[in-house]
Amino acid sequence: MTAALVPAKALDQAKGRLAAILSEEERRDLALAMLEDVLRALKAAPRIDLVAVVSPDAEVLAKAQALGAQPIAELPSARGLNQALRHGLSLLSPRGIDALLVVLGDVPAVSPAEVEAVLDILPPEQGVVICPSVARGTSAIALRPADAIPFRFGRGSFLAHQREAAARGIPCRVLRIDSLSRDIDGPDDLLELVSRPADTATHRFLARLRLAERLQAARR
Repeated sequence: MTAALVPAKALDQAKGRLAAILSEEERRDLALAMLEDVLRALKAAPRIDLVAVVSPDAEVLAKAQALGAQPIAELPSARGLNQALRHGLSLLSPRGIDALLVVLGDVPAVSPAEVEAVLDILPPEQGVVICPSVARGTSAIALRPADAIPFRFGRGSFLAHQREAAARGIPCRVLRIDSLSRDIDGPDDLLELVSRPADTATHRFLARLRLAERLQAARR
């Protein structure tokens, strides 16, 4: 069984770098729209058998459940993304998963075909596939077995994940996918996203906000 796990922050912590152009409520709605797009892509990928979301936020978990994903409440004691993912994996492991795909919740342009492309190059016995971001982070990582290496998300995580694989002698492949390399963090990321029209919940939400006009006004 191949499972996908998506970590999501509390909505009141969502996308603080966008505060100059989006209100807190709009940033919350943006985070939910992006999560919807990521979950729909994962659910539509033929080889993903189970999709789960780990988050401390009840609204995020309700959204995940409504979209057919398993909600996993983050432990109150969790400190950061990596601990949240470890907790999520600990609850999924008894389901008999042999491979895990972790995808961040802020890559709304990812497609089911791109999810399949990651799984295509995951070695059948043991291995890791890393999809780096332009900032040298990790936007997605596939592991077989599911606990092949520890999670090392955060600044410089692309190299950190590579080092973990090398230290264990585990084959590691790198797959650069444009939609996965461009996570949504600041205003320029949003502008890049809307410059590439697509039928996503995120694009529809940003169109309602008249984002391009806001960005122009903010730069005057």
